[in-house]
Amino acid sequence: MNKITLSILLVGSALGAAFTTSALANHRAGDFPLPELIASGDFNQDGKVDLAVNLSGFDNIAVLFGDGLGGFTLESHFEANTLSKGIATGDLNADGRADIVSINQWGYDIKVHLGDGAGGFHFINRLNGDGEPTRVALVDLNHDGALDIVSNAPAEGKVLIYLGNGLGGFSNTATELEDAGDNDFAIAMGDFDHDTNLDLAVASFNTKGETGSHVLIYLGDGTGNFSTGQQFLINPQASDLAVADMNNDGNLDLDVSGAGSENGTGIFNSVYLGDGLGHFTLQQTLDLGQGAIRGVIALADFNEDGNADIAVPLSAFDGGVDAVVLIFFGDGAGNINPGPSVTVGQEPHSALAGDFNRDGHADLAVSNRTDGTVTILLGKGDGTFTTHATIPVNVLPE
Repeated sequence: MNKITLSILLVGSALGAAFTTSALANHRAGDFPLPELIASGDFNQDGKVDLAVNLSGFDNIAVLFGDGLGGFTLESHFEANTLSKGIATGDLNADGRADIVSINQWGYDIKVHLGDGAGGFHFINRLNGDGEPTRVALVDLNHDGALDIVSNAPAEGKVLIYLGNGLGGFSNTATELEDAGDNDFAIAMGDFDHDTNLDLAVASFNTKGETGSHVLIYLGDGTGNFSTGQQFLINPQASDLAVADMNNDGNLDLDVSGAGSENGTGIFNSVYLGDGLGHFTLQQTLDLGQGAIRGVIALADFNEDGNADIAVPLSAFDGGVDAVVLIFFGDGAGNINPGPSVTVGQEPHSALAGDFNRDGHADLAVSNRTDGTVTILLGKGDGTFTTHATIPVNVLPE
């Protein structure tokens, strides 16, 4: 399988429908789980991919153990905070175990949970998350071998950076990148200018009109600081940014998708090609009709032709809740072409690519917000998928 290196980060969104309640969930703000964002790691150290899914309705994180064949079992819920949103996984304290950082939009905080290597997590640290954060990334910004935290702050138009010490601790005060723009719901990272330092792309919108949305590029200096780079207009109300080399020229490009809820201009997917110096130029925009893309798209080489492809969960279409993921195939020149659509659960929110059954083909995990489930789609290597499992995340097994 051709492997595409990418950055996929996180975003949040709207309300759902009815479910059986769970007396076993250890912290509950509501009756509906509302799963949204997905991260992966080997949480129990058995060599198989596991999943973590935020439950924005329960204020919990759900942990699902993988069996290495594409199946997953809901193992536990652990407490996050009010309106849990973004999650990211990585080894924060160099003990060889996967840890989790969670973002809580109405808890206004970032919580650090250390893994025990058996699939359990315990809370050790709370960081300020002012600005109703919804997205988080774990990356090494200053080349010290320790993971750092990057979070958005959409209500304040900022990006927050906490440098890690490699022991699970982080700087007490965030470095704040100002002027990111109001409602900076989408962030993505990569080395855009080939200086070995991570750079940052932020999509925000001041209004929902034609000229109210833009992407701002911040260039990293390798110490955790950034300088402001290019700013360019995009289609209104982007909900996600993803990074990959879409035209195989060795430079990272941007894929921008949207729009989010309550948009009036229609949903879209746009590709912006990078020049390797930190600048981007629009290559293609596809008009996908009226609806909403509320979560995170997935990039991988689904048909194994060496080009990056895209999976887009369609949360709503033409005034109603939808239940499909749209597949687009990259042509290696920076364009994407429509492929098959795959049926999943109601109101698919976010997608995550990975090889869940270890057959060398890219698979997909999709969170279904209204259904309260996660759908596992196993890839065949030709760009098509079969539904392998649909896992409810509201009730723990007895």
